[in-house]
Amino acid sequence: ALARLSPCDLVLVEGFKSAAIPKLEVYRASVGKSMLHPRDKNIVAVATDGPLTTTLPLFDLGDVAPIAAFIIAHAESRGPV
Repeated sequence: ALARLSPCDLVLVEGFKSAAIPKLEVYRASVGKSMLHPRDKNIVAVATDGPLTTTLPLFDLGDVAPIAAFIIAHAESRGPV
């Protein structure tokens, strides 16, 4: 399926929780579910709408510019696939 998107520099997908791909977890405490990142080593950062303690890069869910900058920097650091 990704071949149909070629040529492209970056593909963002939603879902794929069990895929072994880099992920940014979107966490809302009000949803009432537990966080995935303690169990999923593929999660590279967390975006949330409330206070949270983590060793991962942490972003305010409402502040899109730093999230976008992180995604770009992370993709560039990995190089071409």
